[in-house]
Amino acid sequence: MILKKPYATFIKYFKLLHGVMAVFIGLLLYRTFKIYGFFKAYSVDYRSVMSSFSVREYAGYYTYFFIFVIILLTVALFSVMFYKKKPFTVYIYNIVLYILVFVLYSFSFSTFENVSRSILDVRVAKAFRDISFILGSLQIVSFVLIIIRTTGFDIKKFDFGTDLQQLDISEKDSEEIELALEFDRDKIIRKIKNFFRNIKYFYFENKFIFNCVILASVVVIGLIVHFTVGAYRSDYSQGVSFDSSGFSMNVIDSYILDSDLNGRKIVETEGDYAGAVVAVRFHIKGYSVNQLLDVGLITLRIGDLSYSHNYKLANEIYDLGTPYYDQKLTSEYQTYIIAFEISDTLAKRKMELKINDNTSFVHGKAAAKNSYVALKPIDLRKEGKEYEGKLGSSIRFDDSILGSASFIVKSYEIKDNYKLTYKFCYGTGKCFDSYSYLTPTATGSYLKSLMKINGNITFDQNVNISSISNLQLFLNKFGYICYKKDDKLIKKKIETSSIKSKNVNLSDYYIEIPRDAVDSSELYFVFEIRNQTYKYTLK
Repeated sequence: MILKKPYATFIKYFKLLHGVMAVFIGLLLYRTFKIYGFFKAYSVDYRSVMSSFSVREYAGYYTYFFIFVIILLTVALFSVMFYKKKPFTVYIYNIVLYILVFVLYSFSFSTFENVSRSILDVRVAKAFRDISFILGSLQIVSFVLIIIRTTGFDIKKFDFGTDLQQLDISEKDSEEIELALEFDRDKIIRKIKNFFRNIKYFYFENKFIFNCVILASVVVIGLIVHFTVGAYRSDYSQGVSFDSSGFSMNVIDSYILDSDLNGRKIVETEGDYAGAVVAVRFHIKGYSVNQLLDVGLITLRIGDLSYSHNYKLANEIYDLGTPYYDQKLTSEYQTYIIAFEISDTLAKRKMELKINDNTSFVHGKAAAKNSYVALKPIDLRKEGKEYEGKLGSSIRFDDSILGSASFIVKSYEIKDNYKLTYKFCYGTGKCFDSYSYLTPTATGSYLKSLMKINGNITFDQNVNISSISNLQLFLNKFGYICYKKDDKLIKKKIETSSIKSKNVNLSDYYIEIPRDAVDSSELYFVFEIRNQTYKYTLK
């Protein structure tokens, strides 16, 4: 195959090629700073930017064509300078620069496609902002150098002129060469080794310049990482307290679930819309009067996706804790929960809670600093274990949502009614003996008796569930009375309000049970606390 060397053509159209390249660099420069402007505005107030956002305005695939043309022309001109043994540093600079620009556009275009569906992390937006600004500034240098070569090429410095004679075009630049499609493996290996050896020599000859460039690059990258990640981000794990603007927080537990206390599904569980709920329980205290927690600044992060607090779902899972809905923070720690609805396919991925502090000061300047808490959620959808206790001993609920709470029944008895005696006092300070009768209600489809329980429940101080604050509420929320009659096991929910007189022993509680349970061969409580089961045997 016979080919002709292209150097004469490249030299002849030297200025024209630079002019074409300058046009494409200018267009690309405009688009790079447009991307910079978007991420700069997004990192300050994403709502105002997204109100008029259009993917096509930023993610035009024709920009890849611009980059391709620039790199292609740069390689062509580099070959001329290298062949003529002229300085070619500018062209190496251009090739490296626009490879980096290509990487920037690839990542930013992917981000533009997702940003309309989810909230972009502010640290990512700031990283894109800083990198696009740096690459845009470097493109300005490239644009200026290419314009100089287009409009006023320095003949004395580069030994090129404005016509063919001054360009020193010889017959060798257009001579025919023979191209043989034969490969000598040893020769190719020798050339590769020779190439790397020449690069090595070139490095040592210009060692100072190369080291300065490498050092500057490391410093710039380090500063970018520091200001976009380090100074604006703090990472914590569950159980670790941290301070934010106006409050102190400690994320103590997190859970994954899909149903309420009674087993009713609160999210879709089948098909493409199957979901799950991530519940986060935390301690918090404020540092100022009437301080509130802005839950709008708290999001659940899974990869590049963000999810906002769903108060309706938090209210459905009140057994995990008290939902936060603008309660005033106090100087003492209080416990609340917040909830997020996610896709079921994401339930097994790593999660983190992001708390945006929009009034922090970083390096003396107002900035948004983010605190990230790595979550280790317990999946309450999985089948748990069964634990057992018996009359007179304490049973603990350590593996449940109640934490270190414990329950004990010291004694019990069952009657159809109870006569309670007490002191009745009136305004003059005089008191006299009085009594009242406790009887079961007449509602329901079965006869009832009253069970008198002398017992107690202690709650975990780290778990604040306002709807479960005493033994009566605990029995109603989680308790079942189970008994065996004629070899048949019967299980009844403790649905009616437990009866307790304020004028009698505070350790005594009265609940209604089926009358059949009186003569049963087995009698016990069952507490179903989410996915864990606790059996407490009475007889």
